[in-house]
Amino acid sequence: MNRLLVVLALVVVAAAGAIAANLALLDYASRTGDPVGKLTPRANLPAAPARVLRPVTGTVEHGGGDD
Repeated sequence: MNRLLVVLALVVVAAAGAIAANLALLDYASRTGDPVGKLTPRANLPAAPARVLRPVTGTVEHGGGDD
């Protein structure tokens, strides 16, 4: 019975620690200045090589069946 209480106490302490850590992380994340919908990319992507086929503009032929 005593061993069960120790295990139960450890589980409760671990759960409380996890909840406290999550609340702290949520508080930290809510203080940042970047709103979710307006994040900016952090990498500069290079241009595509010249051998890449670019889409052409014009009328759609055959109802776009080959897309």
